[in-house]
Amino acid sequence: MHLSRLPGRSLKARVTLFTLFIFLSSMWSLALYADHMLRRDMQTQLEAQQLSTVTLLANEVNRGLTERRNALQKAATVIGEVIRQKPQATQTQLSSLVVLQEMFSGGTFVTDTRGTVLASYPESLHRQGVNYAGRAYLRAVLDRGETVITQPVMAQLLKAPVFVMATPVLDAQGQRIGALVAGINLELPNFMDIVQDSHYGETGSYLVVAPEQRMIVTSSDKRRIMETLPAEHVSPTLDHFIRGAEGSAVFVSPLGIEVLASVKRIPVAGWYAAVVLPTQEAFAPIEVMHQRILWAAFVTTLLAGAVTWWMLGWQLLPLQSTARALAEMAQESAPLQPLVVTRQDEIGQVIGGFNHLLVELEKRQQGLRENELRYRTAFMTSPDALSITRLSDGQYLDINEGFVRLFGWSREEVIGATSLKLNIWHRLEDRAVFIHTMQTQGQCQNMEFEFLTKTGQRISSWVSSTPLTVDGEPCLLSVTHDITERKEALSQIHQLVYTDTLTGLPNRRYFLDRLNQALTSSLQKRRWGALMHIDLDDFKTLNDTQGHEKGDRLLQQIATRLETCVRAQDTVARLAGDEFIVLFDDLSQDTGEAATEAEHVAKKIVAALNLPMYLDRMEHQMTCGIGITLFGPAHETATELLKRADLALHKAKRMGPNTTLFFEPEMQEMVSARAVMQRNLREALQKQQFVLYYQAQVSDQQQIFGVEVMVRWISPERGLVPPGEFIPLAEETGLIVPLGTWILHEACKQLAVWQHHEDMAHLTLAVNVSARQFNQDDFVDQVQEALRATGAPPNKLKLELTEGMMVTHMQGVIAKMHALKKVGVGFSLDDFGTGFSSLAYLKRLPLDQLKIDQGFVRDILVDHNDAAIAKMVIALGDSLGLSVIAEGVETDAQRQALANMGCTNYQGYLFSRPVPVREFEALLRATHAHA
Repeated sequence: MHLSRLPGRSLKARVTLFTLFIFLSSMWSLALYADHMLRRDMQTQLEAQQLSTVTLLANEVNRGLTERRNALQKAATVIGEVIRQKPQATQTQLSSLVVLQEMFSGGTFVTDTRGTVLASYPESLHRQGVNYAGRAYLRAVLDRGETVITQPVMAQLLKAPVFVMATPVLDAQGQRIGALVAGINLELPNFMDIVQDSHYGETGSYLVVAPEQRMIVTSSDKRRIMETLPAEHVSPTLDHFIRGAEGSAVFVSPLGIEVLASVKRIPVAGWYAAVVLPTQEAFAPIEVMHQRILWAAFVTTLLAGAVTWWMLGWQLLPLQSTARALAEMAQESAPLQPLVVTRQDEIGQVIGGFNHLLVELEKRQQGLRENELRYRTAFMTSPDALSITRLSDGQYLDINEGFVRLFGWSREEVIGATSLKLNIWHRLEDRAVFIHTMQTQGQCQNMEFEFLTKTGQRISSWVSSTPLTVDGEPCLLSVTHDITERKEALSQIHQLVYTDTLTGLPNRRYFLDRLNQALTSSLQKRRWGALMHIDLDDFKTLNDTQGHEKGDRLLQQIATRLETCVRAQDTVARLAGDEFIVLFDDLSQDTGEAATEAEHVAKKIVAALNLPMYLDRMEHQMTCGIGITLFGPAHETATELLKRADLALHKAKRMGPNTTLFFEPEMQEMVSARAVMQRNLREALQKQQFVLYYQAQVSDQQQIFGVEVMVRWISPERGLVPPGEFIPLAEETGLIVPLGTWILHEACKQLAVWQHHEDMAHLTLAVNVSARQFNQDDFVDQVQEALRATGAPPNKLKLELTEGMMVTHMQGVIAKMHALKKVGVGFSLDDFGTGFSSLAYLKRLPLDQLKIDQGFVRDILVDHNDAAIAKMVIALGDSLGLSVIAEGVETDAQRQALANMGCTNYQGYLFSRPVPVREFEALLRATHAHA
């Protein structure tokens, strides 16, 4: 029983009911238990009494049956002698057996072995000559020699219920020569009158039952003689007794009355005797006690309820007064104020706790007011655009000044409107993506979208949004950070990196990427493509005689004509100077057809370039040489194809102007050399012919703070092999993976050694990691195992990654970087600016450093594009909180130019070439000594 289930009642009423429930449950349970125990004890005593009575009855009936069976068997012995010696005297002998006549009121008769009556008493029944062979009991006697006591049957001659005893008549040799049969008429006085003339109690009775036949043999009520009991399964208790059980039980009798019955077996006949007493009479004495217990419990209930009600009313009076005061405060009809404490018990403690709560509540409200003021100040003064929108309909509930500055809408125009009404989204698909992200993830972080300002200007932004509740309504708090200027800066970097500024064509970097894509596509589709290398004839002469300005204009016209000669899907790029290259993808599945198509385009190009070109009204006519190589469904690299096309071009140039030449097998010497190199490289890896060199990384204070490890191959045949010859081959063949694992492990060993030298313990060690090695599923485990096995400090290890790794498997790259970042490993982005530089992925990568590629550093003093790229990389690193290092610094002028741009870390020949570890350590000590 729960007090909360009585919501409409006062506390006094609920406590009263709850107390009474507990008290009365216990009291009534005790009363009912006592009543049950009294009834059980009474039943036990009655069962013992009845069982004793029925035992006496069963013994008496058993004795009477035994006496009659024994008498019958003795008479059978006498009859047997008479039948052997003087058969005609059988009737006389039977009539003279007075003891049988006294014991068997239903008469006696003798049969032969065929069941025919030989003699009968009394003779008035006329049984002589009657055949009883069909009687089952007679067959049991004659066939098996058994003495039988039957169940009652209705005798046809006597017209009365009779049960029969029969025993075999034997000759001197023990052979059966007949049967002696006697009957007991149950309507005439007999030894079972002790049952018929007696009653048990006022309404009880005695019974003798033949269980096999489920029939009453005799009863206190003579009308029940030969009554058949209910069939099996009607009464389980009755079935239990019929199967042979003895004892007492309460059950419903065949007369439909609940009775207490006791049963005892009568062994000689296989019957049982029973005493049956209706429970109404048996348990009558306990009913008076039962009623008294109930009345006593009822009176006690009333008394306990009244006393409890009075006691609780007195005890809860202060609480009721407190409740009324609190209700008045809740309805604001009375001010919040402390309550008077009148008692020091639990109720007094509750009132005191309420008074303390009022004080704490005031403190918390003051704190909430201060927090709200701080939040409001932060919200309104944030430089980003902040907004709160209602989740149900998207209406703006609040915005800050940053939102007004970014989008140009006034506060009055925005509040109550939606983003759709204001037409803020540049693409509605972005809005659907944003909604889907919030529905599936519950929040978003730095999602990049494009928006429109009030004037229609397009801006790029990062959006972060999280749910919150305002006045009980679900809302969204969104932060919009403008990244338009950053994206424009990256776009300029991309333009400078991938586009030839003179002709507007893709440059070498972009072209190489397109070539790699084409190789992959050709391999997958099993279709042929072509690479066409074009070089102008005598262009240097034009430059020298007419000037570079006219030469540049001529190159622009040539670029335009080349683009008109190819398909939209083909790529025309300018490699350098007067060299152009054309990539044809997806030509044909047949080699011959692909070659024919490439040759056809080459002829168009030659014809187009041979047409007159005009510079300041002066006519110029150009010729060229073209080298072509095909690529198809085979594993080939961009480097191999470029070399083949270059070989074909050089041979074409030697053959004269406007010559087009395909790459031929005899140009394959370099390919053969490559195979030898690959074989030697595998052998070198097995025999550990590699060593590590170290190149210093220097700060603007001329202090060596780190070192980059580089691998060198010491070949027994060739000596020191430049890395530019074997590293690309190792990348292509997959040997870079075991080589990279060896480099990483050896570098960590050296790093661990330096930790024991005070003048070297500060060094960070940078290790280049190839894309193949980094993409290994167990790369993180490899790094951790190398650190664990060598004892190298993770925070001194820096892994250099290239931008090419970020193009695919972006999520996997980020996950691996974060896993290693957790143990302290740092990351540097190598060759930054040469790949797919993206502000979005830079923001997501856990980088520590950007590295300016040596290709930009080399011409930083003479190429404005390279200088601009370097400057943008440095600015971008500063804005993202990353350190920047320039590699390939060979002159002090280059270092000074980089320093003027804000770069403070350098690496290159100006400071040190890559050297063996002992030479590097000597350099480091010399630097310290000089300092």
